[in-house]
Amino acid sequence: GVLRQLLVEGVWAGVGSVVVFLPQILLLFLFIGVLEDSGYLARAALIADRTMAKVGLQGKSFIPLLSAYACAVPAILATRTIENKRDRIATILIAPFMTCSARLPVYTLIIAAFLPETPLFGPFLGTRAAALLGLYVLGFLAAVVTARVLKSSVLQSERTPFVLEMPPYRMPTLRGLGLRLLDRAKVFLQRAGTVILGMSVALWVLAHVPLKNGAAPAIAESFAGTIGRTVEPLIEPLGFNWKIGIGLVTSIAAREVIVGTLGTIYGIEGDETGASLQEALRHDLTPAGAIALLVFFAFAMQCMSTVAVVKRETGGWTWPILQFTYMGVLAWVGAFIAFRVVTALLA
Repeated sequence: GVLRQLLVEGVWAGVGSVVVFLPQILLLFLFIGVLEDSGYLARAALIADRTMAKVGLQGKSFIPLLSAYACAVPAILATRTIENKRDRIATILIAPFMTCSARLPVYTLIIAAFLPETPLFGPFLGTRAAALLGLYVLGFLAAVVTARVLKSSVLQSERTPFVLEMPPYRMPTLRGLGLRLLDRAKVFLQRAGTVILGMSVALWVLAHVPLKNGAAPAIAESFAGTIGRTVEPLIEPLGFNWKIGIGLVTSIAAREVIVGTLGTIYGIEGDETGASLQEALRHDLTPAGAIALLVFFAFAMQCMSTVAVVKRETGGWTWPILQFTYMGVLAWVGAFIAFRVVTALLA
């Protein structure tokens, strides 16, 4: 019985709730793969050079920033092509603001749960697609403003000439794109089978201890519930309760872990309303709280892999600590403003 509960409530509810978003993530990688394999990406960097100069960067920063829409880790590694050290550090610091594939499960889940789909421009754009596009724009604007502040202050430097070898145009091959997607699917499933699985199992265990009279406690009285209650005073002004608090703590390992965490929590509770994860969320979040959570994830770092690679690429802990703190404070303030504004508008 215990093993069955672990598999159903912990593994299946946690990992399964994240894996279902793999098709949407692969579509994003397909789009970026077409740009790279066609040879257009280098030319786009040349075109973007003059625009990037307005925020103090150069065209070579464009390629890592575009790659960050797939994942910030390889994007940060790609900044090695930038000769100017200060330009490179600035690019590293703003890359996590780009909406990476790990944010898609969070965005998709919350948007689908709280925003009804209605057409805006006929069949081409609906309200959910517009909301998702708005979150991409929000992250991009945060990156632009941050880059401008950095390049006009602590990372100010002389502009360097843009020199980049242009590859020939070529037609992307189905084999090349297929291998790329297969590789990204393996990486995603590996994370689902390690980080997310580990978090789901650990959360399930924490939600079942300490035992009371030989039985598992209510999740609110468990160690997991204690973690949520501890952080609740900090996040309550944002419209989040202790369950969301558990998700925010576990998502520090990887952004998409919050989806698995919530799946595990509601699975342990027995899904008492017979509802899906989206419907269960509507019992714990108001529309204003949902928007605040979207804004929080648009700004927050929430990825230890990115922190580790920033530490390695910058040669110390100073920049990653400053980056994590800055993005965390910005996320809290942005979510607080969003919650208050939406609450006032809906009042």
